[in-house]
Amino acid sequence: MADSGREFLSKNFQKHMYYNRDWYKRNFAIPFFMGKVALERIWNKLRLKRKKTSN
Repeated sequence: MADSGREFLSKNFQKHMYYNRDWYKRNFAIPFFMGKVALERIWNKLRLKRKKTSN
């Protein structure tokens, strides 16, 4: 069993590497976009407060 598993992993190493790399990219992209949305919401709130105080 161990030999066949080792052979399978060796044979498909590149595929696994590309798959893992793509998932790492996606997992880093999610917090990036969450941060972008949070900053945009804060920016919009600050802009609304300025408009209310300037009137």
